Amino acid sequence: MKCIGLIALLTVACVQADVQDDFKYLTSIFAGVYDNLNQYESDIRRGLPPQDRHLHLITSVAAEDVPVLQGGTSFYLEQYLNGNQSDLIRQRIYSFGIDTENRINLKLYSLVDQAKFAHAPSNSPLFKKLTMKDIVYASGCDVYWTRVSDDFFRSNMFNTCVVPIGGAEVLIIDKSTLSSTYLTADETWIFIKNGSVLKVYPSPYNMTKQSSYELPAIHTHPSQVDSTQLSGFDEIFNSLVQGQLVRYYLKTSDCAVSGGQGAGALPQLGGFIDTFEYFNDPAFGPTPYFGFSAFIPERNATGGLVILLKEGLVYKTGDVKLRLTTLSVDYQTVINKQNLVCKIGSKTSNGSAMFFSGGRTIKQLTTFSSFVSALQSGAHVRFVVNYGLCNLGVKAIGGGRIEDFEVSADGSMVKSSQFKIITNYQGEGYVEDIVIGSFYSNSSAIFIASDVMVDTNDDVYVEEIDCEINGLRPGGGVYLFHVV
Repeated sequence: MKCIGLIALLTVACVQADVQDDFKYLTSIFAGVYDNLNQYESDIRRGLPPQDRHLHLITSVAAEDVPVLQGGTSFYLEQYLNGNQSDLIRQRIYSFGIDTENRINLKLYSLVDQAKFAHAPSNSPLFKKLTMKDIVYASGCDVYWTRVSDDFFRSNMFNTCVVPIGGAEVLIIDKSTLSSTYLTADETWIFIKNGSVLKVYPSPYNMTKQSSYELPAIHTHPSQVDSTQLSGFDEIFNSLVQGQLVRYYLKTSDCAVSGGQGAGALPQLGGFIDTFEYFNDPAFGPTPYFGFSAFIPERNATGGLVILLKEGLVYKTGDVKLRLTTLSVDYQTVINKQNLVCKIGSKTSNGSAMFFSGGRTIKQLTTFSSFVSALQSGAHVRFVVNYGLCNLGVKAIGGGRIEDFEVSADGSMVKSSQFKIITNYQGEGYVEDIVIGSFYSNSSAIFIASDVMVDTNDDVYVEEIDCEINGLRPGGGVYLFHVV
């Protein structure tokens, strides 16, 4: 305990202060979206039969003000399967407090009208109007949480949580764990009649807090430079999905260069990753990666106008591949093409590709009004979309800056678009990659994504992506950030 060495008279007060600190920390890290995707995929890779596999479980936790539960710090929890928010398997109100025996005590409540609260946003007025007639207390099922270390809590229950399941009495024992980055759900169901264990699903469920929910642990100080070098793929990727500004610098003389003219005389290259797309699906290749691009007008040796197309891929293995294509202004003629293969470096290791975070403070915009206000005040606003939580259900994440935008006359919708030129990966030539995003006050977000041939204006594909804004609704796949 923190009061080691104090006289016994002060010990009780000191223990209480410790529990208060533990309580504050636990309730500060509990909200978020947790996903056991790694565990689910591991079961498949191991060849386990379907009946022995963990289901793909997502747990969404949002902080709520529930006045009827006086003295408690409350959260609304939903669990659903396979990334499908319509497949809800659990809706609960979790209310944390400190009991008379100085323990962190969690009380569980179910909702009488569950459909009314499905996908309710954080700080929803629905919960402020609740009465005790609207909720059912799970008597005997209180959970007690103990802080084992700085960032690790473990729960336990007494053998008093008995519920009817399938006409039989079943004892439920909960042994979960929680940290700032994961939640492990471990429930055992035992038939009271004969003491046998009811095995419905394998346990435990090891769920990682989605990285896009976490705000970056990068802080600024007036005496610090306005950039931080990033080490390794995960640190670069996490900075992007957390809304940070990321720049790169390639020491091309240390990269492997192939193709084109002037392969041995490339200048050093740098740039800003404005928009990005991340893929973690075998359909896109065996190794997770994210891509970025830019197209830049330049003058050739005779003064003629040309277009330099830069397309980069950054792999989890640490490889960085950059393709440089010089095109005619109508994008019809390839004048020169070179390929670079570089390696991610850090402060302590040599590398030909270096990445830097802007070192800014990032604020997640969790209400539509704060989103609109940030835009109207001229703020730098970025968005990130986890497509796995949208109707596509693919393991991909994209993001970028909201630059030019429109706010509807009634203030209920914001529309913005992105445009870039990229290689046509579904055929020959080059395409205009266009994403038009519409964000609505009811928490929905709709993206119309399309690739259009630069020479014919024919659509290569057009796709609608329907999603929800996280913060307005727990589990939503769209994140909005204010870069301060």
